[in-house]
Amino acid sequence: GRERGAPFLGVDQLDFVVGALLLTVIVAPGWFADTFALPVLAAVVVLTPVLHVATNGIAYALGLKDEPW
Repeated sequence: GRERGAPFLGVDQLDFVVGALLLTVIVAPGWFADTFALPVLAAVVVLTPVLHVATNGIAYALGLKDEPW
């Protein structure tokens, strides 16, 4: 029941992270296993939403986006 383009904090960012990680596992499983230890995965999952929201807020403040999400 959401309008198209409506903000959905957390889900908007985490579906991107999950999709990118799954694609990486499929395309380069060895590299994924060597690169993404548990602490790195935790950092990616925590930092991606924070950086996404922050950069969107900055772009909105600079007039580069119509909505802050």
